[in-house]
Amino acid sequence: MKDLNRDSDTLVLQEELVYSSTIVDNVQAFAASEKQIIGNLNLSVVHSESGRPVSNALISIDSVGKTAVCGPCGKVSLNGLPPGKFLLDIISPGFIAQSISISIHVNGSYDLKVKMISNI
Repeated sequence: MKDLNRDSDTLVLQEELVYSSTIVDNVQAFAASEKQIIGNLNLSVVHSESGRPVSNALISIDSVGKTAVCGPCGKVSLNGLPPGKFLLDIISPGFIAQSISISIHVNGSYDLKVKMISNI
């Protein structure tokens, strides 16, 4: 079906696009799958002996370009992680650096508690 629309002082001929149900179904399926592949990692970093929070620890997942710094309570969240296996690096002055392998499978939140060992 064709319509004439008046936009400002210009007449524009527009054609109504007809989408097949297969295209619409594929687009909706793709959009739904995109929603399900995001994970959020909630990290708590504590001292291995005292259990006290480790503030200002640098957290990074280099393969996806995510970095964050723990607050005074030793907690941080990395959001919007795609599915897969990643190497999580944790660095904090006065502690031995750690690298932890993590896996994100489906949409949702993952909680991880890391105990840092003092190097002093």
